[in-house]
Amino acid sequence: MTRVTVQAGFGYSPTATDIAWTDLTSRVKLAGGGEISITRGASDELSETQTGTLTLELDNSDGYVTPGNASSPYYPNVRRNTPLRVITTVLGGINYLTQPGFEVDDASWTAPDGQEPQSAAIDTGHVKSGTYAHKIGWSATGTGGVLQCPLYGLTIGVSYTASVYVWVPAGDPAVRLDIDGVTVGAASTLTATWQRISVTWTTTAASHTLRITTNTTSPVVGDFVWMDEAQVEEGSTPSAWSSTPATHHARFFGMVTSWPMGWEGLASEARITASDMLKWPTRRGELGPMLVEEIQGDEAKLYYPLSEPESSTTAGDQSGYARPSMAIQQSGAGGTLEFGAGVGPPSDNLPAPLFTPASSSAGKFLRVAVSPLLTSAGDTGTPIPGDQAYEVWFNTGTSGRAIMTWSSGAAVAFDSGIRFQLESGTGKLQIVEYRPVGSTTITVATPNLADGNPHHLVWDEAGHDVWVDGVQYAVATSTWQDRLVLTVGASELGAALWVGTISHVAAYVRSGGFPAISELVEHYAAGMTGHAGELAWIRMYRLAGYARIPGVIPQGSFSAVASQGELGSSPLTHMRDIERTEGGKLFADRASAWLIFQARTVRYNPVSSVTLNYADLETAEVEFADDDQKLINRVTASRPGGATQRIQDADSIATYGIYEDQLDILKTTDQQVIDAATWQVIRYGDPQPEMRQLPVEASTLGTATYRALLDADVSTVATITSLPSQAMAPTVTVTVEGYTERITQAQHHLDFHVSRSDTDSVWVLDDPTYSVLGTTTRLAY
Repeated sequence: MTRVTVQAGFGYSPTATDIAWTDLTSRVKLAGGGEISITRGASDELSETQTGTLTLELDNSDGYVTPGNASSPYYPNVRRNTPLRVITTVLGGINYLTQPGFEVDDASWTAPDGQEPQSAAIDTGHVKSGTYAHKIGWSATGTGGVLQCPLYGLTIGVSYTASVYVWVPAGDPAVRLDIDGVTVGAASTLTATWQRISVTWTTTAASHTLRITTNTTSPVVGDFVWMDEAQVEEGSTPSAWSSTPATHHARFFGMVTSWPMGWEGLASEARITASDMLKWPTRRGELGPMLVEEIQGDEAKLYYPLSEPESSTTAGDQSGYARPSMAIQQSGAGGTLEFGAGVGPPSDNLPAPLFTPASSSAGKFLRVAVSPLLTSAGDTGTPIPGDQAYEVWFNTGTSGRAIMTWSSGAAVAFDSGIRFQLESGTGKLQIVEYRPVGSTTITVATPNLADGNPHHLVWDEAGHDVWVDGVQYAVATSTWQDRLVLTVGASELGAALWVGTISHVAAYVRSGGFPAISELVEHYAAGMTGHAGELAWIRMYRLAGYARIPGVIPQGSFSAVASQGELGSSPLTHMRDIERTEGGKLFADRASAWLIFQARTVRYNPVSSVTLNYADLETAEVEFADDDQKLINRVTASRPGGATQRIQDADSIATYGIYEDQLDILKTTDQQVIDAATWQVIRYGDPQPEMRQLPVEASTLGTATYRALLDADVSTVATITSLPSQAMAPTVTVTVEGYTERITQAQHHLDFHVSRSDTDSVWVLDDPTYSVLGTTTRLAY
């Protein structure tokens, strides 16, 4: 039986971490031609994975899923981008729990935010059966906390009973179970012995939440309970405990792209379409350079890249807080300040203003009134909490000049502020803190920074540190709230005029440790090298972050990749460049808003996860092929700044003619480019016959096989045995590239797109399988 749960997160973004899910299972049409249809992955291993999609029909007879219907309990949140997920539950017996005996902590029992007990973990102190039980230490607030477990795949309108054995120490509070915090079971009555407690309810959805807490208000720290032999089953009374767990299998996580409403006669239905999270990074247009993306991604509260083109006379704020533009100011007579005439950090390829004063006191600089203030002690209005951090890039060959000054904007005799400058003669960084009563100058033990090279500065107000080119220096600076005026390229008096370039002036207000100073310091690598040489999965994580994807799950061992400092295309375009460079696979996670990135090593010498007998397949749809669809016998490959090289298989060309492919990748050396091109040619110079489609009616198979098929995903390996005599071999091993899925009330059909697994077999020294001369001696990289 297919037990499916469909939930929507009305009012939430799919990237939110605290989604409250609403069960829609009772509305889903699964009978009479209705189905949940899901597509995922790619058609073959040489194609890019595509955005996964889901379609299903919802009963809308009450109008609850009509967008804009003010009488809907979900109003006004029936809208595009609503999170949607589908979960399939497979029972091994009568028990709906995934961890009935607590022998391992599978994280299925968690605490709701704000109701955490003092402690919760598996423990051997008191055990009903097996080796472990789950021990909860209550806190001293409320009922001591709550531990809860989600239930999925329930049959709506049926009576269920949840039960668990508990061991409460003498003198500690009694405990009870409840469902959703609403239906409450009887509390325990015994201490210092095992007692079974339970709660019975009638389901109103396919998903509910089982909870355990105390029956008192405010236990004391040191109060405990152990629980073991938990069970959720159909019926109104608990039966003998079954240790066989259920399993939950995420089938889809994504967002609704449309809520169309229609009628069949007078019956209203909503046939919705959803996309998985691989769609999310396509929604942004062209990215700015890495440095710009990281400054903005770390939520700079003030940001002037100073990358305006020639003829500009002002510089705009790109923090998103609509701060005023910087304007050119004049000290004395003469000098120039030309936007677009200089260059900033090496990797971003952005212009920067060139400051060329006539002297240290005659020339041009930039100034802006910082409105609203970054932080304030309340002297100039409402207090604004937080700790400041400043950032700036600069390049000069002249010492003794001011980089930037943050001041109060008061009259000269009453002004105060902090100034960053280079010491005359040595070019070392100096920080000057001045007040009406005097000034303090801190000379930092940096190298000569007036050397004509780009440099990066980060000042941490709270940590009393300054970081120059990624190197930390302790400085005894004060806190500087209520800074009203920012001057760039001069002191607060318009003196010590800068010679050279200044760019990427940014300021941050740190709260709760965000943004981390380490993240700001890392901007140095973004600006200098575009993070050249970092591992491919780290780059993928970085690019995903630019698109506000919360995380990337890496699988396998990854190679280093070259710079992408300038960027300039959509996030997914650049992510595909990394995917292609690594020779891996990028796709969305089925259970969360994260992406999965597999290295090519995931497929080396694969091990089968499931074995199927040919007789169990939908035989009319099984497909084998021997064609030139994947034939590649010549590859021309290149990398940025490297050689263009050609690798070919002469024997294949002589037999089949030229089948050429172009490989433009972000490898860090020419040899790596050769290796990648060679790997392509030796695998596809003469591709062998293969199975292309593997259709399975999964729900008719045994429980273990059904679970294995539901766990199967991109790069999972399957073995098919007992093929007909006409097949190329009685047994084949294939790798999943993608699938289409249809879930109905009585069926769960999976149609896998597959490829030959032995294409990814690689040589292993002295291995009986992978070291056979002339057969499995293929070298990988």
